[in-house]
Amino acid sequence: MTRPDRTRSRPTLSPAELERTRRTREALVEGGLLTAPPGASGVPRHIEMSWRRCVGDRVPVAPERIDYRVPQDVLPALCRAAAPVLNRIRDSLSDVPVALVLSDAHGRIVMRHAPRQQGVVMDRASAAEGFDYSERSVGTNGIGTALVERRTVLVRGPEHYNPLLEQLTCASTPVIDPGSGRVVGSFSLACSMREVHALMAVMAGDIGRQIEARLLDEAGERRQRFVQAYLELERTGTGALVVDEDAVLVNRLGLAHTGPELHPLLWRFLSEHGPDRARRMQVPLPDGVHEALVEPVSAGGTVAYTVRLLPNRPGRPPDEPPVTPWGIGTAVRVPPPEPLHFDADVDRQLLTAARHGETVAVTGTSGTGKLWTALRTVRRAGGADPLVVEPRPDADWFEAARTAVAGNRGLVLRRLHEGPAPTPRQLEALSERGSPIALTVDLDDADDAVLGLVRRVATTVRLPRLAQSREHLPTIVRAMQAELPEPDCAARFTPAVWERLMSWHWPGNLTELRNTVVLLARRSRGGIVEMDDLPYELRSSRQTVGLLQSAEREAVAEALRAAGGNRSRAAQALGIGRNTLYRKIREFGIS
Repeated sequence: MTRPDRTRSRPTLSPAELERTRRTREALVEGGLLTAPPGASGVPRHIEMSWRRCVGDRVPVAPERIDYRVPQDVLPALCRAAAPVLNRIRDSLSDVPVALVLSDAHGRIVMRHAPRQQGVVMDRASAAEGFDYSERSVGTNGIGTALVERRTVLVRGPEHYNPLLEQLTCASTPVIDPGSGRVVGSFSLACSMREVHALMAVMAGDIGRQIEARLLDEAGERRQRFVQAYLELERTGTGALVVDEDAVLVNRLGLAHTGPELHPLLWRFLSEHGPDRARRMQVPLPDGVHEALVEPVSAGGTVAYTVRLLPNRPGRPPDEPPVTPWGIGTAVRVPPPEPLHFDADVDRQLLTAARHGETVAVTGTSGTGKLWTALRTVRRAGGADPLVVEPRPDADWFEAARTAVAGNRGLVLRRLHEGPAPTPRQLEALSERGSPIALTVDLDDADDAVLGLVRRVATTVRLPRLAQSREHLPTIVRAMQAELPEPDCAARFTPAVWERLMSWHWPGNLTELRNTVVLLARRSRGGIVEMDDLPYELRSSRQTVGLLQSAEREAVAEALRAAGGNRSRAAQALGIGRNTLYRKIREFGIS
C-alpha cells in the first residue's frame, strides 16, 4: 500500500508569512466560505480545505470547553502496538523539546509524552489524554486534519484553527490497520514554532509506519488463532460462525443466515452480551433470532466468539396454528401470522391481550410505532377495518367511534396524553359492544387523570426505544423496504452502511428510521446504498452507543421529561452538575 507521506509545506514560516496566514484565516472565519474562491488563500491546500470544513461545520474558533472522556474504549491492539514504539522514541528524544501524541480513530488523545515546555502550552489548549482533538471539535490541527486527509500533514502556528495552538507546529500521520485498511488512530510530533526541524514530517510518518508494522505482526498471530477456531467448527453438522471486531467466517450451513449486515449485527450484540464461557443463548442474525451455543476464544490478545447454531427444538410453538385438513388424505400447515411487534416479549403481551378481548393501551415515547402496533393488534383481534380517531381535535369523535364499534370495525383512539381525555363512562360504553379497541398514549407525558383512566380500562403494553432493540434493526429495515414501491424496495446496503445504522442511537426511534430508509432507497433507486448516501449525522457518527450509554441517555431524557425541560432540576435529580448535564445533552443529541 502506497501513501503520500510527504508534505510540500516548508517547516517554518517567516514573520510576514505568519501574519498573512493569521489574517487569511480570520478573514475566512469572519466572512464565511464566499470570502475568497478556493485556492486563492495562499496557504497549503490541505490547510485551506480544513479551514473551509471547519467554517462550514461552524466549529468554534475558541471553544469554551473541549469534550473529555476517559480513553478506555480505545482499540487495544493500537495501544499495544504503539506503546513500545513511543517509549523507545521518547528515550531517543529525551533531550529534544518535542511532544509525542497518539490518538484514536476519532481524534481523542489516548497517549501523550510531552516535555514541560510543550506540556504547558498543550495543557492550556486541552491537548491532553482524553480530550477530543478531531477537526469538528477544535478545528484544523495535526491530529484531526491527518485523520480526515488520511496522509501525513504539517500544521504550523497560525495554520491551526484555534489561536491557543498558534505557538506550536504539529506533524501528524494517520495510523492505518494493514489488515483492514481502516484508520485506527494517528501519531503526532508537536514542538514550538522555534524548535521546528526540517525532517519533522518525515519522522512522524516513519514512526507511524513502525506502529503499523507492529499492528501487522499482531494481526498475523490473531488471524492464525481466528482461523484455527473456525477450522475446529467448520465440519460440524450445523451452521457455525467465528466473529471478532474485524471479520466473520461462516461455514456452508451457516450461509443461509448471512447478509451484508451480519458482521455489524452479530459483533455488536456479542461485544455487549457475549459470555465469558460457553453458554447457550439467542443471537441475532440477518434472518432472525436463533438459538446458539456461544463460546469466547482468545485470538492474539483480543476476544472472538464461536457461534454454533442449534437445531430448532421439537414440538409446535404455542402460537403456531395446527395442521389443517385439506381435501382427502392431505394436510397443509397454515403459515403463522406476522408478529404484532419485532420484540418477542412485546409481541407476547399483545397476543395475550388480543386473545382475551382486552382493551390495549400501547404506550411509549414518540416515534416508537404506537399507532402501527395498535392497528395490527386491533386487526388481529377481529377488527378488519379499524377507525382511527383523535379525541383532542375532533369534537365529534365519540359518535364516530360508537358507530365504528357498532359495526364491529375496531377502534384506535390516538394520543390520549394530549387531552382532553375520554371519560371512563365513554370508554366503558364503547367496550361494551365487544369490538376490539386499542389506545395510544405516551404515559411519560400524561397527567394523573389520564394515567388513572388508562389503568382503569386497559392493559398497558410499553414499546421499547429503537436504541434498546438494535438487534432487530435488520428485520425492521427489510419490513420497511417491503412497503416501498419499485424499484426503491430493492435497495441494498453495504456492510459499512449497516455498521453506521447499527451504531446510531436513533433519537427519533422508528419514525426516524423509516424516514432514513425511504431517503436511502429513493437515492439509490433500487441499487447499492453507499456511505456517501447517508445523512450527515450518520455519515459523521464518531462513536457507537453501547448498552450502558443507551441506559445513560434514557436516564437523562427521562429526568428532563420529569422536570418539564428544566435543566437545573433535571441535573439535581440525576445528581450531576449543570455543565455535566449540558455535555450529556450534546453528546446524546437530546433536544
